[in-house]
Amino acid sequence: MTRVEEILAERRARLGRGRQAVSFAAAAALHLAFVALLVVAPAIRAEREAPLEFVAVEVVPAARLGIERPAPPPPRPEPPPPEPDPALPEPEPAPAEPEPEAAPPEEPPMPPAEPQEPEPAAKPRPPAASPAAPTPGPAGRQGSPQGAPLGTSSFGSDAVGLDNPDFTYGYYIDQMLALIRSQWVRPPLGGGVEALVHFRILRDGRIEDIRIVRSSGYSSFDLAGMRALQAASPLPPLPRSYRQGTLGVNLIIR
Repeated sequence: MTRVEEILAERRARLGRGRQAVSFAAAAALHLAFVALLVVAPAIRAEREAPLEFVAVEVVPAARLGIERPAPPPPRPEPPPPEPDPALPEPEPAPAEPEPEAAPPEEPPMPPAEPQEPEPAAKPRPPAASPAAPTPGPAGRQGSPQGAPLGTSSFGSDAVGLDNPDFTYGYYIDQMLALIRSQWVRPPLGGGVEALVHFRILRDGRIEDIRIVRSSGYSSFDLAGMRALQAASPLPPLPRSYRQGTLGVNLIIR
């Protein structure tokens, strides 16, 4: 080996040792810094997390301590109103409002006209079965054996008699006769046969107290008239302006 090679080898060895020394020094410095951090960090944290100090306070009323509450300050006096300036003119008083004129007296209202009671329409009556026959009277003369011609039924206003002459409602009499005529079935007897029947009309139109006043002489004719009155009941109610509670009627059936 030449002298030049030896010098280069020594230089390389010297450089390698220098690098190793720098590496060892850096590693030692890092270890020392880490150890110092481990030692100092708990002290810093303990200093930051120091416990808070507090003082307990108890609120006591002033009356318990014997301290009187101070009286409120007296109200401030209101300033006097400003005095009017004599140099300014006095304001004119407001004009008085005119009194309202009295309304003219109202005329008394006219009494309403009494409404006239309308005539009720005739009540249609369906054909009804013949009711139970009333107790027949004494047996009388039966139909003519010679076969006399049949008579015709008649319920005119001249065949009606009322027990109250103040009943002047002709329309009601016409309705009553129309309803009884619709239920009248005349037995097959000759002409000239008639009977006088009495009955009483109640306020609601019902027919009661039916009886034969004058018999026709034929029991079948008398019973047929009584059946017609029973089938026609109830009639229309009596007129409202009629003051009595009932109306007695005598009817001639032919």
